[in-house]
Amino acid sequence: MNTSLIPLSVAALFLMPSAEASDWPRYLGPAGGAKVSGSLGGTVKPETAWTATVGKGCAGFVVSGDRAIVAGNEKDTDTIWCFDKASGKVLWKYEYPEDLNPKLYAGGPNVTPSIDGDRVYTLSRTGNLFCLSLADGSVKWHKHYQTDFGGKAPSWGYSAAPVVRGGDLYCLPCAKDGAVVVVDKMSGEVKRKFGGLEKPGYATPVFFEYGGKDVLGAFHGREFVAYDLATGEELFDYLWRTSYDVNASNPQFHDDKLFLASGYGMGYVVLDLSSGQPQVMHKDEDTRMIFQNSILVDGDVVGVFGDKNIDAELMRMDLATGKVRWRERMPGTRGSSLMVGNSAVVLSETGDLIVGEVGRDSWKESGRAKILSGKCWAPVAYADGLVFAKTNEGKAAVVKVK
Repeated sequence: MNTSLIPLSVAALFLMPSAEASDWPRYLGPAGGAKVSGSLGGTVKPETAWTATVGKGCAGFVVSGDRAIVAGNEKDTDTIWCFDKASGKVLWKYEYPEDLNPKLYAGGPNVTPSIDGDRVYTLSRTGNLFCLSLADGSVKWHKHYQTDFGGKAPSWGYSAAPVVRGGDLYCLPCAKDGAVVVVDKMSGEVKRKFGGLEKPGYATPVFFEYGGKDVLGAFHGREFVAYDLATGEELFDYLWRTSYDVNASNPQFHDDKLFLASGYGMGYVVLDLSSGQPQVMHKDEDTRMIFQNSILVDGDVVGVFGDKNIDAELMRMDLATGKVRWRERMPGTRGSSLMVGNSAVVLSETGDLIVGEVGRDSWKESGRAKILSGKCWAPVAYADGLVFAKTNEGKAAVVKVK
């Protein structure tokens, strides 16, 4: 596979950094909140840092130190790429056989890798779980969700990223004897399992504190389940059946309120958990997130709402009441988003990068640029003044910050 470093001759955004986080080590960045400190500026003459061709898939970039990692597939081979963050030079790559398996989209890996210390964790659509050296891409250990854990991949392949917490790696293979499998992050050996018989979903697990307990929240294919991390006990579950079991958007928990959203006519719901069992506070079937991410901002939910037949809108919603504080039309029907300080960076599915200030009662756009041509479903990433984006077909663009 060859890497293309052809300059990107399109408009881009000039983002002015100040005291911002330098890493984006996992899906939705530090702590999985899609937020870092810093600030963004307006639009000026563009300067693209580098571009590359990385293979088909919906996996996004992760960044640690001077290294940027991403996964893609070409000719039924998955490749984990490690680039120099600033120049785009290929530092190493690791390849293994894996079917592309396009199914109403380009196919390829769905899972954004994770970086923890000197290790990289990656997961393929069929369940190949690798722990690689960040230094050179050598294999530290390998497991398989189906052959080692007894899992069964969902229709569009595994998409929930494994998450490191302390010395553990939390995985969602959804096997009969363990919906959640916890492995030692250094060795890959199974430490414990909990849950069972849940249909696999597509959302990465979230962690929060509820009722004085540390909780793992799993948005499975047909329900949301809260597990006590200490015992593995189910604290509560909430039935949420979406067509084709596509629960893919990240849940949000705040002040005993739980936000869930899906596409395919399900929309969103906010649940009150203060009584110990979920009670519906408000919901709307027409306000949807098929796989877009949401961001929690001062008790509100911010994100790109939309579905395959519903135009995308960047919205800010009061979590407690469901009041929409403001909405702005975005290109296409879907998009990913993140926050740098008080500003949002949105990558639309059409390859448009939009930046603006997220006020409580208003949105103020400060720049917009077409940085990619082609469908963009991989989550946008941001680190040390660089915006990382890619298309489903594997074209990647990194916009430089001065």
